[in-house]
Amino acid sequence: MIVTLTLIMSNFHDTSMFRLIHSFEIPAVYTWGDGDRDKRETIRKIAREGFRKPTFIYTWCGFSIVVERNVHGRDLDIENIPKLIIDSFSGWQLRRDRSNYKELELYPEDTLRYVKAINVGGIFVEHEDNTFVNIYGKIN
Repeated sequence: MIVTLTLIMSNFHDTSMFRLIHSFEIPAVYTWGDGDRDKRETIRKIAREGFRKPTFIYTWCGFSIVVERNVHGRDLDIENIPKLIIDSFSGWQLRRDRSNYKELELYPEDTLRYVKAINVGGIFVEHEDNTFVNIYGKIN
């Protein structure tokens, strides 16, 4: 089982297993907390640019998220970053938010059945905050 999880977590670039669904950059770093609906809508608005529904069949999604945090900014808990991004593409959350971006639904719920891998990393930088997001689909 550990070997299987290791393969899932480290091989998003293995095109025999995964395909890139969408890639986008958020010119900020958002963490889970107050104002979550507004943050999700902002993420969706940004992600909508260049978004196309996948034309391939995938069984679940994985996320690779890298943040650049300004060295002079407030420190943050990195584990609070993926929640908003992952929720932004959940059909359940899109309906609950009454989102303007329903076409971004990639899975019905943000549960283990539909999202099985999340790679998150971050670095401190001298420039403004950024979040780089890649969403992958596990192909059959």
